[in-house]
Amino acid sequence: MGLSALRRGQHFGNGFYLLTQTSADAPPPAATQKPLMLQRRFLPMWTALALGAFTDNMLKQALSIALVFGVLTAPIIGNDSAVPIIGALFPVAMLLFSTLAGQVADKYETSMMFRRTKFVEFLLMVLAAVGFFFSNSAILILALFLMGAQSAFFSPVRTGAMPKYLYTEELVRGNAFCSGGLFVSVMIGIVLGNILIVTDNGRNTVSAILVIASLAGWLTILLAPKAAANAPDLKIDWNIFSQGAALAKFAVHSRGVIRPVLGVSWYWTSGTLVTVTVPFFVRETLRADPTVVATLMALFTVGAATGAGVASALAKGRSGLGFSGMAAVLAALMVIAVYALSYFYTPPSTGELQNAAAFFTSWQAFAIAGAFFIASVAMSVFAVPMQAAVQRRAPADKRSRILAANNMINAAGALTGSLLVLSVTETNIRPEELILALAAAQAAIAIYMIRRKYAVSDGLYDEMLQDR
Repeated sequence: MGLSALRRGQHFGNGFYLLTQTSADAPPPAATQKPLMLQRRFLPMWTALALGAFTDNMLKQALSIALVFGVLTAPIIGNDSAVPIIGALFPVAMLLFSTLAGQVADKYETSMMFRRTKFVEFLLMVLAAVGFFFSNSAILILALFLMGAQSAFFSPVRTGAMPKYLYTEELVRGNAFCSGGLFVSVMIGIVLGNILIVTDNGRNTVSAILVIASLAGWLTILLAPKAAANAPDLKIDWNIFSQGAALAKFAVHSRGVIRPVLGVSWYWTSGTLVTVTVPFFVRETLRADPTVVATLMALFTVGAATGAGVASALAKGRSGLGFSGMAAVLAALMVIAVYALSYFYTPPSTGELQNAAAFFTSWQAFAIAGAFFIASVAMSVFAVPMQAAVQRRAPADKRSRILAANNMINAAGALTGSLLVLSVTETNIRPEELILALAAAQAAIAIYMIRRKYAVSDGLYDEMLQDR
């Protein structure tokens, strides 16, 4: 569909027009050649996404580290078991609310939904600050669960807005920018959550940062341009179970959608498993303290951001899906390397946990960190083109609901990844053995993608869209 097929509304500057249909296949006009990141149609959305990812992950990581290393106490269930359960709360909320969120995102105008969801985020960060001030883990757990609900509403609005704000050829690049910003924000949130919560007055410092960042996100999203609703006459169905089934049908029956949806879901399954497992892996296997947790998670998230940039560079106007299979192979090899290196790693004989400076005195430590980094790069190259494919292929009148279905499946994957860590906290399974199981699953996915690449005439590229 060329530019002539688009209906244009008010001009917003920087070459941007309110689009009421899907984005154009034709290249953007010369007026839009100002860098995408600096345009009003993209920057407020990107900034709000990045700040939201920062607050989510700083809150979750600060709470997890506070429990693993004894800064806070979890009622009833105990600190170690609380960590994977807390990790599961976010995706549970996503599962519960995504069906309603997808309908709301399709029914209402985009910028209004942006403003409301980000203001709710600000209120929830205030609630989390109250929990930290009173050292009340129950309030913090509630705030984290409600943040999952808020994310369930924000995510389909944001992903559904991208095909309205961006041209077709900009989608992979836009998703790469979003993924890069997301992962850098996740990294900063995780690192600060790790480090600050165990310092003197750490709970108040974390609280202040969360409130300020969420306020900045809400103020920034006020600048987002209007974009018409996808289905303004849609009647909201409040039955989350029937709507969940309906959304899943949209994803399954829309041509070419379900495979990339499942690919993105696997990314969140494996990523959540790694994120929740790393504190136990560091404490039990590497015999190290939160500074090593922060270092490994920083490398993991920097790798994800790097991979997003690599995916964008590799796509060069194409879908980029052909590179996802190769990335899946590399990720499997690197996760196997993490297991092998940690299996033969010999921690110091002293009973004390070593800090990052002491840990990184051996070649094995650098090798483990390097394998984490490369695996993260590969998984991001694997996932970014798939998210763009879902956005591109989803029919415009059902796009937000299909993306909400994607969020539901992602949440189910993240829930599975988080709860699998209970096998470490509640059994004799070692953290590195769970990493080995992850490597086996990743290898199976890589084999499937290689087989499909050679079984379908046009490989894994989006241009084929064959029903096979």
